[in-house]
Amino acid sequence: MKPFDPNAPTLSRQNLLVMQAYAVRAAAAKASDDTENPGWLERIDSHPELAPDELTQVHGQLIALGYLKFEISGRSVGLKYQVSDTGRHAMEKTIAFQNAEAGSSAELDDVQDAVCEPSDFSEAA
Repeated sequence: MKPFDPNAPTLSRQNLLVMQAYAVRAAAAKASDDTENPGWLERIDSHPELAPDELTQVHGQLIALGYLKFEISGRSVGLKYQVSDTGRHAMEKTIAFQNAEAGSSAELDDVQDAVCEPSDFSEAA
């Protein structure tokens, strides 16, 4: 894993992988109309391209940068996560940068469609 650079203009490969995994989960939860805990997702515990210790580091980095929000959901569930607006913008910026280098914008459109807006979820009063 490359050293972490908080001033990098785009997300690292590892950070982008985790953010995309949460974006996919958020889209699936939105599609299934999960109303038990709208917008909040269980932790990504494994990723085929990341070692467990890398995954832990990436979660810490994303939380520290404000790209992932978390809440404590009780003893049985533990932490739940949600991509923040800042995180969504960082992910879109990274994908746009990668696409500009590759000459394509299809993936950015896919991510923009997949990432749920916080306003898509109503908060319980």
